[in-house]
Amino acid sequence: MEKSKRPNSAAGWAEQIKELSLPLMPNTSAQLITALKQEELAFSKLSALIHRDPIACLYLIKFANQQLKNKDNEITSPDLAISILGMDQVRTIMSKLPTLKLNPKNIAHREYLQSVCNSLHAAAQTDIIAEHKPLLPREALYWGTLFAGTGYWLMWSAAPHEMRIIQYLTFEEHMPMESAQKEILGCTILDISERICEAWNLPSFTRESVSEGMRPSRRQLVKLGQSCPEADQPHKSLGRELKLMINAPAFTAFMGNWLAIESYKSWNGRNFDRAISAYGAFMGISHLEAYQRIRDTAVEVSRAHPIPYILLPAKQMLQIPSDVTRINKPKWANDEIPDKIKKKQSVKTASNSAGSLIPAGQTVDNKKKAHLGSDVDFTPQSGRPRAAKKNPALSDTHQAKIKDKRNLSMFSELTTNMLKHPERFQDLHELMNAAVQCIKYGLGLQRSSSSLISSSGHKLVTYYTAGMMDTPKLADLTLDLRKPSLFAKLAQKPLGAWISTQNYARLSKSIPSQFINAAQTKYFFVQSIFANDKPVAIIYADSGERGSDLTEEDYKYFKVLCKALSHSVEHFTTRKNTIKKSQFIKT
Repeated sequence: MEKSKRPNSAAGWAEQIKELSLPLMPNTSAQLITALKQEELAFSKLSALIHRDPIACLYLIKFANQQLKNKDNEITSPDLAISILGMDQVRTIMSKLPTLKLNPKNIAHREYLQSVCNSLHAAAQTDIIAEHKPLLPREALYWGTLFAGTGYWLMWSAAPHEMRIIQYLTFEEHMPMESAQKEILGCTILDISERICEAWNLPSFTRESVSEGMRPSRRQLVKLGQSCPEADQPHKSLGRELKLMINAPAFTAFMGNWLAIESYKSWNGRNFDRAISAYGAFMGISHLEAYQRIRDTAVEVSRAHPIPYILLPAKQMLQIPSDVTRINKPKWANDEIPDKIKKKQSVKTASNSAGSLIPAGQTVDNKKKAHLGSDVDFTPQSGRPRAAKKNPALSDTHQAKIKDKRNLSMFSELTTNMLKHPERFQDLHELMNAAVQCIKYGLGLQRSSSSLISSSGHKLVTYYTAGMMDTPKLADLTLDLRKPSLFAKLAQKPLGAWISTQNYARLSKSIPSQFINAAQTKYFFVQSIFANDKPVAIIYADSGERGSDLTEEDYKYFKVLCKALSHSVEHFTTRKNTIKKSQFIKT
């Protein structure tokens, strides 16, 4: 799109894209088109197929609402739309919709599908909220939240170049998303969506969820997040202002979209952590319970909508920082980024040249994202963790078993960052996730987990895992630390244990049967992590298919990681206490 012809207002963009026909989803379009050719098609089969394709649902509801004579009524679900339109009209509408000839290398194709996937995730999160709050209109909320992403779907189809620049500014230059949209489009996508909703007669819940006037302020969201109850503690009472805010149905739709967008940016990011806290306060559950519920919903929506060639929410959860592909500035975008943004970029680049550790071409703001990148080498000269220098060489048999599993470069990189540069991890979530991934992919052990200890010290809940897809009971394990056991002892002071053939018979009585049934192994490592003399987590690792073949070398590497992790946890705990004190002083 030529710059001179580009609209610079919500009205201009809406006028340009409102007649656009979005393509059906590539994973459902063929089945849907084939089914519609059948003369005798069961309503239940048609409904099931249409429900799998949000684009088909969108257009059926759009046309059904446009045919209603009484504008006070509205169609909010595909099933009702089908009954209003009739089978002949449904066939006509579907036949006019294009199908996406998917090119996996085409960024616009992938991002269009990603935006639809984000909306499906948002709708699923809203649906779970409504399930636990029976007074909410569940079906209307689901479809209303799903269609709130219509503006993004249309913009990725009509203006992929502009959307790519916005994406670059948001993810790599760390501009607020709304600011980046205003710089490039002259308005926000919510402004465009609001006008599209009016033109297309979309459901009222969708209109409310894209309306700027219905969105909570940043101050209200921060206040809500601070009200998230602690585990095993009574629910905190919310003030009148917050109660009015969260009781509006539009807030539920906002919450679903907020969780979907922030988790898409980063499951380990600070903003997503704040969204989890706000969700916990909204639902009256702890931060940990809130995260688990959000995580389970993300897995379910990924199973229900397996869209090809994109990062489904469940796949994004498994990423560690070094897996994240950087978003490069499009070459054709150099002359299209506003001048004042270019000036900010040049200032950042200049500040890098004064003795920075960041490689040339990266900005200071990208420092945190660069800490695990391939461009930065934090590996010690020996290429191994320092504690390993004194270790005897591995036996030939053992080397043959694990030579393809260990990545000592990754192990050294992560442990060095934990010991020397803990600030390069965004928060405790990213740190713990990196630790369990390092045990599996760096140390080469089969399964690993980080279980958090509740603030009361009474409960141990498995939170971060790697390699446990086939052992869900172990991945979701919760233990009562009030009962005497090996884990209760670990929670009393910093200790480590190597359970092996030699000591299992002696220690088996202290290992909870619940754990034994879930783990299905008698050989493993465990280590408790403390910060400021308080228990924080217990790290677990085992060799899976290698069974009892754990060695001294494995255990020494494991201890090196746990020591480095303890140092970083201490750093985050101290920083958190400092922030709390400063907030208390300001108050």
